[in-house]
Amino acid sequence: MLSNKPWHQSKEIPEIDRQKIVELNQESFDQLLTFVDIVPDNAFDLGFIQSNFVKDRDAIIQALINHPDCQGMQFEIWDFPDPDMRFLMDEILKVLPTVKVQPDKKLIFIVRGVENAIGMTGEYPPMLVDFNWVRDAYPVKVPHPMIFCLPDYAITRVANYAPDFWAWNSGTFVFKTPVNTRDDAISQTLDASKGISNCELPEKQERIDLLKRLLIEYTPSNGREETQGDLKTRIRVLNDLGIAYRSRSEYKTAKYYLEQALDLAKDDEEFISLKANTLHELGWIQNDWGNPKEASAFYQQSLEIYEKIGNVQGKAATLHQLAGIYADREEVEQAIAFYQQSLELWEKIGNVQGKAATLHQLAGIYANQGEVEQAIASYQQSLEISEKIGNVQGKAATLHCLAIIYANRGEVEQAIAFYQQSLELLEKVGDVRGKAATLHRLAGIYADRGEVEQAIAFYQQSLELWGKIGNVQGKAATLHCLAIIYADREEVEQAIAFYQQYLELLEKVGDVRGKAATLHRLAGIYA
Repeated sequence: MLSNKPWHQSKEIPEIDRQKIVELNQESFDQLLTFVDIVPDNAFDLGFIQSNFVKDRDAIIQALINHPDCQGMQFEIWDFPDPDMRFLMDEILKVLPTVKVQPDKKLIFIVRGVENAIGMTGEYPPMLVDFNWVRDAYPVKVPHPMIFCLPDYAITRVANYAPDFWAWNSGTFVFKTPVNTRDDAISQTLDASKGISNCELPEKQERIDLLKRLLIEYTPSNGREETQGDLKTRIRVLNDLGIAYRSRSEYKTAKYYLEQALDLAKDDEEFISLKANTLHELGWIQNDWGNPKEASAFYQQSLEIYEKIGNVQGKAATLHQLAGIYADREEVEQAIAFYQQSLELWEKIGNVQGKAATLHQLAGIYANQGEVEQAIASYQQSLEISEKIGNVQGKAATLHCLAIIYANRGEVEQAIAFYQQSLELLEKVGDVRGKAATLHRLAGIYADRGEVEQAIAFYQQSLELWGKIGNVQGKAATLHCLAIIYADREEVEQAIAFYQQYLELLEKVGDVRGKAATLHRLAGIYA
C-alpha cells in the first residue's frame, strides 16, 4: 500500500531537530547536496540515505528540500510501508502517472518505508529478488534520480541480496543518530510506564518499530564500540521485543529475540536480573505452547535468580506462573500455596497489577472447586483493579472467566455478553491466543443452544488461530468439538476426518487417556 504525500503534508520536524541532524552529519549532508545537484534531470540514478530512525530520516529530507540550493528541484516522496510488498516497480508504475511534473524543475523521487518488506532476517527477501530481476527496467520506466531512505541493516541486505540493483548506486550517505533521538526512543519503549503487553495494536506496532531501530543502534556491527552499558541496553531491547511478540502470540519470533538476549547475558553478574527476566519469558512461551515441563524448568531457573538477588517482583511473578502449572496438573493445594505466596509479595511491594492477576487465578481455582460465589467475588476484585489501572489483557481474561461461570450457571445471555466484551478487548491488543480461546467457548454455547452453523463458524475461526500460533492443545480441543458436531449431524466422513486429526495431535502430546476416549468414539461411529 502506498502513502503518497507531498513532503509539506508530512509531519513537520522542528527546525532545531533538523539543525541537529545536519550539524552532526555535515559532511554526509554536503555530499547529499552535491549528489542531487549533479545527477541529470531526465535520467535514472540511484542514491541511498542511511538513517536508522524515522524522525531523523524525515528531518534530513525536510532539511534537504528546504535548503536554498534545492529550490530548483521538485521532490516527490513516496511511502511503501507494506511488509508483504514484493513488486516495487509495479507499485511505482501505479503512481508515476499521477505526478504533476513542474517543467522548470529537476524531478527527484525519494522512497521511504521499503525496509518493512526487506525485513531484518531471512535470506533472499522476495522484494530484493525482484529488484534484481527488473533492474534494467528502472532506467527505462523511471528516468529520474531516486533516493532510497533506509536503516543500515536494510542497505546491507540490498547490497547482499540485490547486487545487480545495488550496482546502480551512485552514493550512500550515512547519517549518525543524535543522542537525543536514541534517548527519546528509550523513554518511549524501555522506560515507558505502560507495559508493551497492554498497548493496543497500533501503539504496540510503533513500539516494536522503535525497539527494532534501537536494536540496530546498539548492535556493534554499525561501527560503534560496544560498552557494557550498550550491551545492557541491547539485552533489554531484545527482552522487550520478546515480550511484545509473545503478547501478540507470535511465539517463534518472541523466542528468537529472547534466546539472543539469553546468549548475550550469559553468566555475567551485571546482567543477572535481565537473565532472570528472559528465562521467565521463555517459560511463559513454553507454557502457552503446551509444554509445562519445559516451562517449569525455565521458571525454576528464573526463581532461583530472583531469590538470589532479592527481586521480590520477579519472585512473585514466577511463583504466580508456577502456580498456574500446578493448577493445570490438578495439584490444587500446591497451586493455592504458590498463589498465596505470590499475593503476599504483590501486596508487600504494592503491585496492584500483579495482585489483580493472582486474584484472577485464585478465582479460577475456587470455581473449579465449586465455590462459585467466592470465585465471582475474586474475579470482580481483579476486574476492578484491571479497569482502574488500564490493564486491557487482564480485564479481557477476567471477563472470559466470568463468562464461563455464568454459562455453567445457565445464564447464557450474560455469558455471551461477557465473551463479546472480552473478544473486543483481545482484538484491540492483538492477543491471538486469548481470541482463539474465547471463540472456542462462544462456539460451545451456540452448539448447546442448537445454533450449529454459528457454532461451526466460531470453531473454524478458533481452529485457524490455534494453527496460526502453533498451540497443539487448543487445536486438538477444537477439532474434538467439531468432530462431535458432525457426528451428531450424522456427517460421518467429516466427523471421522476431524477425529483422525485430533488423534494425531493427541499422539503428538502423549495424551493416552484422550487417545483411548477418541478411539472409543471412532469405534462407535464405525459400528
